[in-house]
This record gives sequence, structure tokens and C-alpha cells, in this order.
Amino acid sequence: MTVRKRGEHWYVDISEKGRHRVQRVLKGARTKAQALKAEAKLRTQIFEKKYDLVERPECRFDKFVVASFLPTKELKKSYKSIDSICKALKAFFGKHFISEIDTEMIERYRQMRVEQKTRLGRKRSPLRVNKEMQVLSSIFTLALEKQLIASRPRTTMFRVSSERIRYLTPDEEKRLFEQLESCEWLKPIVLIALHTGMRRGEICNLQWFDLNFDRSLIHVRNTKNGKDRIIPMNATVRQLLEMQKVLRARKAQENAEKGKSQVPSPYVFPSPRTEKRLVEIKYSFVRAVKQAKITDLRFHDLRHTAATRMGDAGADAFTLAAIFGWSDIRMAMRYTHAMEDAKRRAVEAIAVGSIRANT
Repeated sequence: MTVRKRGEHWYVDISEKGRHRVQRVLKGARTKAQALKAEAKLRTQIFEKKYDLVERPECRFDKFVVASFLPTKELKKSYKSIDSICKALKAFFGKHFISEIDTEMIERYRQMRVEQKTRLGRKRSPLRVNKEMQVLSSIFTLALEKQLIASRPRTTMFRVSSERIRYLTPDEEKRLFEQLESCEWLKPIVLIALHTGMRRGEICNLQWFDLNFDRSLIHVRNTKNGKDRIIPMNATVRQLLEMQKVLRARKAQENAEKGKSQVPSPYVFPSPRTEKRLVEIKYSFVRAVKQAKITDLRFHDLRHTAATRMGDAGADAFTLAAIFGWSDIRMAMRYTHAMEDAKRRAVEAIAVGSIRANT
């Protein structure tokens, strides 16, 4: 008996060989006849799903992404990145119906993207392609929920190591700052990154009310993991920020003398052209790195450099995690060298014991 009454409600319990068990509360069913009718309808739905007999509306990939997928991501901090990825996906899959896209087509896209050059003429990293595949998988998951497809096609990822630790050497740092002398607005940003480990977006979002000069603290808001954190200013950072404050006051005075009623920018590092929030620094940084003849260096590597230098100076994993905003202590462990020193001492102890035994 698959239909039974417990208390005030009717229940259905359907179990088929080779399938998961389906148990439901038949809300609204008051009599056994109504419960049996609901059970028959549920069995029909299971049968149609099993043999893919459900009539599915055809929907183009690009229209589904714009109308259904992107609106579900608008509140995410990574929305801009997702939107950028969707543009690449729409360029390849756009005119196809979602139901037409199969594993073979997805594999062609994956290989095409990893072989294709970026706008800067660089080789696209497999890690970036994996992010695109993750977004594509999310699109198919939503399409499956909306019953536009019977099953999700397989999306394969490249095997890559995400533990990239590239840091700036003292010689590279010297050459980089020689090139940054001609770029007055970018130089302090690079300095802040090297001395605080702040991300590019965090530096661009930094406003004057985030700075506490009385206690020499920086309040970092709108972080990647959604948690605010506090970073102490060292002498270099404090001097730099105080200089930015002087330049801001000087510019406001010049505008007043010219009769301009322009309100000073609330951002510590505003755009040099518009005084609004600084949006793009990537191309200027890439150009300076290229002129300094430094290879394989990204802006995010300045964060690795800061963490490595703090670890070399003796900072423990918990301190690094608090400064850099890592919720997983294992991230900080990559930059602490106490464990490596302990390993080295253990290995050397064996060598010393072996020497004594052989003498």
C-alpha cells in the first residue's frame, strides 16, 4: 500500500527498482480517493522523467543566460567577473538551443579557449578556463531546475595547481619602482600593496573614513570573503597616506582658487582623470612590469610578496591570517617558515647521528 493516512494527512511512498524512494505529504488531500488520484499523477511524472517524455520548451543559450541566469547573480560581488565570462560563453554557444549543447561541444569550447590568446596577446591560463567551465556548469544546473534539459552535460576541468606563489625579488622591486617614477598615481598603490597585502579592489575601494591616523589603522571593507578586517599602518604606509592627504587638500585649495565647487574625492586613490573611484590599473601595471623587464608578475603577486616578507620576518600563521583575511589557516601556513625550519633541523639531526656512528 503506497498511500496511507497518518493523523490528519495522507502520505505517499513510492519505491521503484533502481530508483530513489519518493515520499511525499499529499497536502490538500482530504479523502482516500483524492490521495490515490494524487499518487497516480506523481507516478506519471516519475515515468515521464525516467524516459524523458516531458515536453520541454526550446530556449536559446544567450537568451537564457541574460533573462534567467545573470539576474540570479546580480547581488554577488563576483558579478562583473561572471558577466565577463558569460560574454565569452554567449559568443560560442549563443545561437544554439540549450538542449542541443552536448559534452562534445563543451569540450571544443574548452580546448579553443585554452589555445586562444587573450586581448593582451598572452596565453590564457587553464585556471581561467576552469572558472568559465564552472559558470557554464551553473548555467546548466539552472536549466535543469527549470526543466529545459533532461540531464546536465559533463563539464571537464583542467588539472591545475592553484598554489601559485610568485613574489617580487629586491632587484625586481628596484627596477619596477624606477619605471613607476613616471606614473605618480600608480606608485603609491603598488607601495600600499607591498606593505599591507591588500588586494587590488580593496585598495581601489579605500576611502578616507577607513583610515584611523590616531591609532595607525586601516579598516578594509567589502572584502572578497565578505568580512571586514583591520590592518596596522607601518611607518612607510603612514607617511604615504599622510602625503596623499596633503595632495588632496592642495588640490581642493587649487579648485577653490579657480572658482570650482568640486567636492574632493572620498577615495584615497581616485582616478587621476575623473577623481571618481579608480577602476582599471591592470594595463598601467602590466606596462610598467614589461618596461622593467620582469616576467610572470601579476598585481596579485604583490600580495604574495607581502605575505612572504612578513613570514620571513617571523610572523606566525594566525597573525598572517588576521592581516590578509584568510579564514583557512592553511593559506597562511604557506608563508610561515617555522615548520620548514623544524623539518630542516630534523633532517640535519639524522646526518649528525650518522656522522657520529661512523667515526
